[in-house]
Amino acid sequence: MSTQVRTGSVPAAAATPDGRSGNTLGRMTCLTLFTPVRRQWSPVLKAALWLGKYVPMAQKHILQFDFIHFVRWTIVRELPHSGGAGQSTRLNYPYLFFESNFDGPWRHYIDAFAYIIPTDIRFVWGRGIEFPAPPPAEPLKAWIARNSMEGGTYYCAYPHASTRMVKGALSVSEGMKRLLADAERQSPEEFKAAYERFLADQQAHL
Repeated sequence: MSTQVRTGSVPAAAATPDGRSGNTLGRMTCLTLFTPVRRQWSPVLKAALWLGKYVPMAQKHILQFDFIHFVRWTIVRELPHSGGAGQSTRLNYPYLFFESNFDGPWRHYIDAFAYIIPTDIRFVWGRGIEFPAPPPAEPLKAWIARNSMEGGTYYCAYPHASTRMVKGALSVSEGMKRLLADAERQSPEEFKAAYERFLADQQAHL
């Protein structure tokens, strides 16, 4: 997670994150929000994002969701000029720039946020303008649809692989490496037993 951005550009707002070619690829969906933050809340939010980056305990809530590939919050205070070298415009309010890639429809993603970690969501966005504190999830979905952006280009090396599939493949790969390394010093009977243990350990991923 970042706490401040001073360069880069922001794409045009989209009416909804659903059904946009720039927001979906295979089973993957991306969600991008750009929302104003009340000035007096900005220092608190900046401190919270710093803690979320460096303190493991602060990350545990978001990391519990296996369907999330990537998530980032960034406080934006100014935007660069489209053609000016090193020139920028100071915004009237700080803005919270949120990016995430995840498996499945965005509405399921928001349901998880609204009902499983509502306190975290209210803390991050709750001092924003017109934020509907969840639960329920439906007002939050409507707010996100109004504030979401369409991605210009969406690239993913494995668009049809979920996070669970990727983790499973990595587990099988590591197990296979250990199996092959140990095979050099094992008898046929020992290798047979090791191979059967490998199959039992990895059967959920095969």
